[in-house]
Amino acid sequence: MNRQNDLITDILLASVKYADRPSMVIEETTYTYAGLFEKVWSICACIRSVKPNVIGIMAENTVETYASVLAVLFAGKTYVILHPSYPDSRNLQIIRQAGIEVLLHDGSVPVGFARSEGVVCISVSGEAIPVSAEPYYMTHAETDAYIIFTSGSTGEPKGVPISRSNLNAFYRAYSQLGWKLDETDRMLQMFELTFDVSVVSFLYPLTLGACVYTVSSGGLKYLNVLDIMERHSLTFAAVAPSVLRLSRPYFNEISLPALKYLVVTAEASDVNIISEFRRCIPNASVVNLYGPTEATIYCTAYSIPYHDCKHHNGMVAIGRPFHGMEIVIADEEGNPLPSGQTGELWVGGAQVMAGYWKNPQKSAECLVATADGKVYYRTGDLCYQDADGDIFYCGRKDTQVKVQGFRIELAEIEYRVKQYYDNKTNAVVIPLYEEDGHCNLHLVLERPSDDTAALEQFLQNELPPYMLPRRIHFMNSFPLNASSKTDRKKIMQLI
Repeated sequence: MNRQNDLITDILLASVKYADRPSMVIEETTYTYAGLFEKVWSICACIRSVKPNVIGIMAENTVETYASVLAVLFAGKTYVILHPSYPDSRNLQIIRQAGIEVLLHDGSVPVGFARSEGVVCISVSGEAIPVSAEPYYMTHAETDAYIIFTSGSTGEPKGVPISRSNLNAFYRAYSQLGWKLDETDRMLQMFELTFDVSVVSFLYPLTLGACVYTVSSGGLKYLNVLDIMERHSLTFAAVAPSVLRLSRPYFNEISLPALKYLVVTAEASDVNIISEFRRCIPNASVVNLYGPTEATIYCTAYSIPYHDCKHHNGMVAIGRPFHGMEIVIADEEGNPLPSGQTGELWVGGAQVMAGYWKNPQKSAECLVATADGKVYYRTGDLCYQDADGDIFYCGRKDTQVKVQGFRIELAEIEYRVKQYYDNKTNAVVIPLYEEDGHCNLHLVLERPSDDTAALEQFLQNELPPYMLPRRIHFMNSFPLNASSKTDRKKIMQLI
């Protein structure tokens, strides 16, 4: 196929060339490219004349949801994903921040909270949309393709807008990683649509004419992932390392000979688990991909060898920058550090966002222009680079952590807890890591031991499930460090 280096154009070309081939398998139902795009053009006809540019989509594991994403992109608009498992209050925060006036949904989940905000809710289920519509496609490079809202330290989600120019820069670089894939491949999409890895897991296969297999949210997700990979003989899978960690007891029973590529992503990858899992994927190349949401999904890659895998304290190296991306490892003053020295990783290039959504102050804190006019995003990740040019991840320099692949501001959880106690109780959230790198959140309260049922219910109403603390501890008083600040390291030791 003659690829155009424009993601949306290439999907359109593939949809015509491979009209009769399977495009997606969702909940064991197969949809051809022709069937998928009949829904896409119908939804596109519903929204292309609406005035708002930002369109909300309620995420469900249905063909209507995925068709809605494509329809918004083809209509030249910007999509924002809302998740039905998130509290209504959080979805409303995102609606207000993004200025969402239109919400697409498949009719299977309640959207009354959005209607109460004055949002026009359009059901895109089969019988509620036009049965046919002519293909329609428009795009402008600087129009945002999507906005992803991540955790924010003040209790307000933080919007990361990714333009079509950013997305195409990523697409060109990702395509140059050497994948040998075509329309016969079967590729996994296991990530929530609120998480940016879902973008490439869903859209990239469609540029090839390949088939995307999505994962049901019901039951144990990691078992669903393994079941789909094995039963459908998938050839490409991008997974969070937690999938491998949880499936470790079953490695002797797992056999995936059809798999050509395994991508590990979203969290630090444990070198030992990767090594052990090799026996399950005898024919697969394994690649570690890293990137912050602000730099469009991934921006570095490391092909993990069978032997002598590079790592730092058991965490697999994150490799070298994508084509068109540059990195700097900087000290506290912003001076570049030589190889071997640890500092903050800065990433620059065409994949980096222009700035946070309607938040110039936060943008100024995280985007820095160097003397040569280049703009870098300060990732907050501590890294170093070896003499070969490979980058090693060493942890965070701030209070952000990753849980299930989602980047979390610990301060946001603390903010909600203090809100519950009318700011009369101090609280800290401590991330505790297991040997394989899995992160568990522990909430510590500076107050006498008490029943936590009401607090837990409050947090469930305010925060997504992945942000909820696993355990709650009590201390009569927090230890202080030499600067008379709460000593988080000491608290970590004490619990």
